Amino acid sequence: MILSTSRGQVNFEYLIITGALLAVLIPLLYTSLSTVHENYKVTRLDDIISQLTYKANDVYKLGPGNKDQLKIVVPSGITGATILGNEIALHVTLGKENATVRKYTESDLVGSLDIIQGEYLVPIKALNHSLVRIGSGPWIVEIDPSCIGAPNFANPPNVTLHGDDFFSSSLLLKDGAPFNTAFYQIVDPATIIFIAHPTEFFAQPSGAPYAFTVQDGTKTSNSIDFWVYPSPNLCP
Repeated sequence: MILSTSRGQVNFEYLIITGALLAVLIPLLYTSLSTVHENYKVTRLDDIISQLTYKANDVYKLGPGNKDQLKIVVPSGITGATILGNEIALHVTLGKENATVRKYTESDLVGSLDIIQGEYLVPIKALNHSLVRIGSGPWIVEIDPSCIGAPNFANPPNVTLHGDDFFSSSLLLKDGAPFNTAFYQIVDPATIIFIAHPTEFFAQPSGAPYAFTVQDGTKTSNSIDFWVYPSPNLCP
């Protein structure tokens, strides 16, 4: 009976020691696995941005009109992407912390990246001697002129939108609403010309601009401002 009690006590003590060890080891193991996963995710993001940077620099060196494409696999947890100036950055949540992985190109950049987990084929194009576009869908680079005096019926001015991925199916939007199709023409994938007709544009003494975007299917471009003042002398 004494031997049986002794063995029972040893087993009980063994269970206590095992439970204590597991209580210590499981959190350590979880933390270690989480750290490995987060480091792997950062490595993947760095690889994506490195490839984008390389391709952007490559088409930039080849000159305007040159283009390429890159297949990327976006992991989960991406909270945003920045393509601005000469910076490409991906923003990610690692545990409870926010982090950013970024690299810089030799040219200025415009464009956007999908951040939902999945596989994407990303077009990369040199738009001119200093600007590279990353991504697909309509994009406005410049409006010329960007400011006019109040137009008249006799001779309303033509205004040109320079950009990328303008197609026959694209819609020009003014302040979020479809612009009158009688007053604009999609000349080619890089050019839209519209007439600043006085029935569509009124002088804004306060300086509030009209906002133009281009929509094609589910994709909408960036917005660009167009000012109409009572006199062209008021244009900035």
